[in-house]
Amino acid sequence: MAATLQQLDVTILTKNVPRAAEWYQRMLGLKAEMAVPDKKKPSWVRLKASPTGPAVMIGDGADPFTGKKATKTTLEAVAARKAPKVISFYFTVDADIDKLYSSVKRKGAKITQELTQQPYGMTDFEMQDPDGYVVGIGMVTAG
Repeated sequence: MAATLQQLDVTILTKNVPRAAEWYQRMLGLKAEMAVPDKKKPSWVRLKASPTGPAVMIGDGADPFTGKKATKTTLEAVAARKAPKVISFYFTVDADIDKLYSSVKRKGAKITQELTQQPYGMTDFEMQDPDGYVVGIGMVTAG
């Protein structure tokens, strides 16, 4: 029997793991499932929406399990914030996108695209996380 892909976990690199993790928790309600070396000062954290939902892993480029430091090239790329220029995220929700949009605006999210009915059958919006990554949220509204 062939393997079937089940889920995609995305890892983003940042200089400030706790700040980024707090933003994803506050804005999207993700929960810290694992933090290494600990939840108070993590160098890596895995956040999930639900047991079977999407996950975002946030790290500083070091290997949190071995203690091996990030390479100079990785640290320079993180410091230069190069990845946010070419990587974005798109989460889908099954209901209440209007409420979610209002909630993140109220919490101070930097909205880069207002809530819009798209020609591809989605209603969506985009915001920027503290490191400049574009985070899109969409809901199927036609189809």
